[in-house]
Amino acid sequence: MMRVMILAFVLLISKEISAQDIDLNTVRNDFNKGVKDEELCKKHLEVLEKKADSPVERGYAAAYHMFMAKHTSNPFKKMSYFKDGKNKLEKELKANPNNVELRFIRLSIQYHIPKYLGYHHEIEKDKDFVMNNLHKLNDKYTKDKIYKYLKGANMYTADELALLGR
Repeated sequence: MMRVMILAFVLLISKEISAQDIDLNTVRNDFNKGVKDEELCKKHLEVLEKKADSPVERGYAAAYHMFMAKHTSNPFKKMSYFKDGKNKLEKELKANPNNVELRFIRLSIQYHIPKYLGYHHEIEKDKDFVMNNLHKLNDKYTKDKIYKYLKGANMYTADELALLGR
């Protein structure tokens, strides 16, 4: 009888541990920290790779995958993390080209990575798309989060920020 109770308890605990859901607002809040904080990056990547089931969640998974390139010294792993994440993000964008948050993710990555990586061709298109479509997002929290991030990145002029923040 005691074995059955222990087994039931272990199963219950393991189910609770594996049932960790994605807190997308936390993922968004930590987006600019993932490049600098390896543990945070690994934590989000692990959950996102297991649980992501929406285009935006998969987009953030791709971004955190690319961030892992900053947390390894092996040049082959760096390129592997970057290319795999880039391919995943591009796959989501191909299927969802009008998703503002996915375009924001790509814009942010392309704007901040070194040009020699060759992943910067969509900066102007994404910048314009986000500027002209951010106001259409229904989620005020996400809209404000993206606006504040882009305002702090200094990639928009004052006039463009006015359009972005409408």
